[in-house]
Amino acid sequence: MKPDEELEVFNCTMCGDCCYGRGGVRLTEAEAAEAADYLRLSLADLKRLYLGGGEPPWEARVDLEGYCMFRHPGGAGCIIHPVKPAICRLWPFLPGPLKDESAFNDAKAACPGLADDLNWADFKAAWAAEQE
Repeated sequence: MKPDEELEVFNCTMCGDCCYGRGGVRLTEAEAAEAADYLRLSLADLKRLYLGGGEPPWEARVDLEGYCMFRHPGGAGCIIHPVKPAICRLWPFLPGPLKDESAFNDAKAACPGLADDLNWADFKAAWAAEQE
């Protein structure tokens, strides 16, 4: 990529692939409180219905298909999208794909929203540009 070109790195397709799997979504106490407020639940009810673990950060539970419990039924987005946890807002710029090329390749294979012509160097450069 030339320095004056801007590559579109990510365009979310709302496929829900990033919502699949156990252990990736953890909510701090503040994030859980914000999600509870957004869903008009008590924090105790949010924890009972959606979260696992005794102390924060709490792990979002997954449904029988292995998707995050906050995934909208039918897969069309997230029921707490406006207040989703920081880890979800970071996607696709997670620590693994930024530090390891094979993790980047795995993310790219799983996520149709990552640009087809995107390589690891350009991905890292796009993240660095976001941080400026």
